[in-house]
Amino acid sequence: ASGKTTLMKKIFNPDYPVPSPETSTEGIDVQEYHFYLENEQDFRVNIWDFGGQEIYHATHQFFLTKRSLYLLVADSRKEQPHLNYWLDVVALLSDNSPLLIIKNEKENRPVNLDESQIRASFNNIKDIFPTNLADNRGLEAIIESIKYRIQQLPHIGTTLPKSWAKVRKALEEDKRNFISLDEYYRICEDNSFTSNISPSQKSTNKSSNKQPQAKDRRLILSQYLHDIGVILHFQDDRKSLLYKTIILKPEWGTDAVYKVLDNVTVKRNLGKFTDADNSHIWGDEQYNNMQGELLELMIKFKLAYPLFKANDTYIAPQLLNSNSPLYHWNSDNNLLLRYQYDFMPKGILSRFIVELHRHIDEPNVWRTGVILNRDNTKAEVIETYDRREIRIRLSGRNKRGLLEIVMDKLDEIHANFNFNERLQVRKLIPCNCAVCRDKSEPTFYNYRKLRERLNHNKQDIECESPPYNTVNILSLIDDVIGREKFRKQQEEDKYSQTINYNFYDEIDNLDIQTNQARSNIMENPNNKPVKVKSSWANGSFYLFTFVVVVGGIGYLGGNLPLIPFAFVIVAGVLFIPIIGGFQLRQDDRLSEKSFLELMKMVIGQLPLIGNMLGNILNPKEKDNE
Repeated sequence: ASGKTTLMKKIFNPDYPVPSPETSTEGIDVQEYHFYLENEQDFRVNIWDFGGQEIYHATHQFFLTKRSLYLLVADSRKEQPHLNYWLDVVALLSDNSPLLIIKNEKENRPVNLDESQIRASFNNIKDIFPTNLADNRGLEAIIESIKYRIQQLPHIGTTLPKSWAKVRKALEEDKRNFISLDEYYRICEDNSFTSNISPSQKSTNKSSNKQPQAKDRRLILSQYLHDIGVILHFQDDRKSLLYKTIILKPEWGTDAVYKVLDNVTVKRNLGKFTDADNSHIWGDEQYNNMQGELLELMIKFKLAYPLFKANDTYIAPQLLNSNSPLYHWNSDNNLLLRYQYDFMPKGILSRFIVELHRHIDEPNVWRTGVILNRDNTKAEVIETYDRREIRIRLSGRNKRGLLEIVMDKLDEIHANFNFNERLQVRKLIPCNCAVCRDKSEPTFYNYRKLRERLNHNKQDIECESPPYNTVNILSLIDDVIGREKFRKQQEEDKYSQTINYNFYDEIDNLDIQTNQARSNIMENPNNKPVKVKSSWANGSFYLFTFVVVVGGIGYLGGNLPLIPFAFVIVAGVLFIPIIGGFQLRQDDRLSEKSFLELMKMVIGQLPLIGNMLGNILNPKEKDNE
C-alpha cells in the first residue's frame, strides 16, 4: 500500500487516478514501457511490479537480477520497518545495481528518512525523490531519472548478433505462454541461428539420445534471455520438465505459482495441497497439460515440496502453522551449532525445509522451525528472525553425521545468496569446557576466528564463562565439524600453506570417545602446572642405541673392504630415522599413523639393501643365476 502500482501506472499515464484504497498487487505484474531516445530510437523497458505482502518476499528474490534499475517506494507512515530490509535485499541479490528511493508523501505529509545515513550504508542509491502521486508533484523528475539511469546500465548498448535479435523478436511476438525446447530450436533455425556444433558432434548427440551440450549457442541465447527476464528457461537439470520447456511469458508462470499460494483452501490447510487441488486451481485452458511443469516450477522456486509418505500431496512451507507443535526432546548430551547474520534474507529456512524434506520428522515442521530425523538421530533447526539467527541442536547416536548434512545444505543456500560476498554469516561453535558442557547456553566461538587463531599457531582459547578455563581449539572444532571435514576445509583455505605440519597430527591425536579424555585435552581445571615430558629422559634409551649403532659401524670399518663397509653405513643411517621416529612418537610430536607410515617406509628399504650387499659379497652366486 505504499504506492508501487500507482507509480507504475503514472509512468505510463500521468493522469491515472489514484485508487482509494489502493488495491494490493498479487505476486508480480510485468508491464512493457517504451520511450524514445534523442536519435528517435525506441527504448523498451520491462517494469516488474512486486507484490508487497510477506508471502511473496521469499519468491521475489528469484527475479532480482544484476541487469536492472530498482525503485523502492516508501510512503508517509511514521515508521519504515521494511526499508532497510529491501535495501539489503537489492544490494545482496542484484550485485549492487542502481536504486532510486521514491518518497510518496501522501496528503503532502513528509516521509522521514535519515538520508545521509542511508546513503552512507548503501552506495548504490543514486537519487531520492519526494513526490505526491495524488497530484503528480515530482513525478516528471522521477520519470526523467528512470530514463537516464536505465540507459547507464552496463549491458545497455552492447552489440549483439542480428540473429539473436531476430530470435528474441520471434519469441516475444509469439502469443503462446510456453513452447517446447524443440520448438525453440525450430524458431532459431527459421531465423538462421544455428547450434554451431559440428556434424560429427550432432551425430554423437543424436546417437546417444542427449541434448546438445552447453556450447550450443542456442542455449547460450536462451540463458541470456532468461537472465534479462524475457523468458524463463532453467538449464541446470537436463532431465527435468523445465529444461525441456521455454516459458515465453514469465508473468504467466509466476501468476500460476501464486494462484496456489493465494488459494483459500491451500491457506486453510496450512500449505497442504494435492494433485486434485492443482487440477482445480490450474483448471483454466491456459494451463492445459502443464500441471507437471508448473508444479516443478514451484519446487524449483523452493515454494513447495512433496510429502514423503504421500505421492500426490505437497506442502508450501510459507503457509505452515506459525506456532510450533508440541514434541519431546532429549536434552542429554546435545550437539549445538548456530548461524548468525548481519542481514538475514527471508526464505532461508523455507528453502532448507524444501531441500531436506525427506528427513522431516512429521508432523514436526512449522513456519520457523523443523525437526529432522535420520539414523536414530534428531536435529532441531529453528529460525529466530528478529535475532537474525538459526539455532541447531542434535540428539541421538549419529549427531555429527546429521549435523554435516544440515551444515552442507545451509552453506549451499548461503552460497546461492552470496555471489557478491555481501551476505555475512557467522558459524558459531559451542564451548566444551567443564562449565559449558552441560549448559543450554554455553559460550559460543566464531568458527572463522578459531581457524584464524590456528593459522597463527594459537592452539588454545579462553572460555568467557568463569572460571575462564583454557580450551583446546582443535577439540572444539573436532566436536562439531569433524576432523576429516575440517582437514578438507583447511586444505581448501588460502592460508593452508602457512599451517604448521604437526597441526594435522594434533587433530589425529584427539580422543573424543570419552569425556575424561576430552577434558584432559581441553582444560586444566585445577590450574596445576602442566608437566612437560623430558626429551632427554624419554630419549635416553634411543640415544644409547644410536651410540651402539655408530660404534658398531666404526668397529666394522677396520674389518670390511671398502664397498661392503659403505653399504653397512647406509644401513646404519636408516636406523637413525627409526630412532628419531621413536623419539618423536614418545614425545607425542608424531601421530601413531604418521609413525607407522615412517616405519613402513624405512623397513621397506632393508630387503633392497640386503640384496645389494649379498650381490657384492657373493658375486659368483649371482653369475650362476
